[in-house]
Amino acid sequence: MTKIVQAAGTTPSWANDQIWQVVVATGEHLTQIKRAHLAALQSGRSGYSEFPPLHRDAMAAQGRSNVRTWSTDLQTFLGPQYGQMTTASAQLFSAPAIAYLLMPAKASLWTAYDLGAFGQTLMLAATALGVDSMPAAEFVADPQQLHTILNVPADYQFGMGIGLGYRDEQAKINQFRSERMPLDRYLTITD
Repeated sequence: MTKIVQAAGTTPSWANDQIWQVVVATGEHLTQIKRAHLAALQSGRSGYSEFPPLHRDAMAAQGRSNVRTWSTDLQTFLGPQYGQMTTASAQLFSAPAIAYLLMPAKASLWTAYDLGAFGQTLMLAATALGVDSMPAAEFVADPQQLHTILNVPADYQFGMGIGLGYRDEQAKINQFRSERMPLDRYLTITD
């Protein structure tokens, strides 16, 4: 974990502020988080994140189209096993470790950009060390509990959770690969 996060720490940062913080939950803390998450789901409490999500209706056409394609493709791929997604989500994807990426509650969009770059670098570092990773909003769906369990002060917010571990190659859900847009839909080169 230390090597993975240390490599992520080399991520370029706006004005070199490096304002990110990382809390890696394992062991008893992660068990508490998983229990609290499942209890919240079972009680019917809706999850939310400290980064307000963009409702699909407010997304640009390209985003709506990509989300719709992903959802349809995943349902088609899993077929009758589609319930695996709900089960896996409720269990926080059985991750043996979750890296929580934090940023100040009062931050600019540049900080959010830096945090995204940091997360990508963290996942690439994990892959280089033979560890699988998975970012998921589900990991940060109950920030009130996370603040309490992980003793994170209110002046920081949970930006993203990245599950770290080793994928179960037998689980069909782990064989799914989302469709990527063709390059000509998002690249313009001018001279």
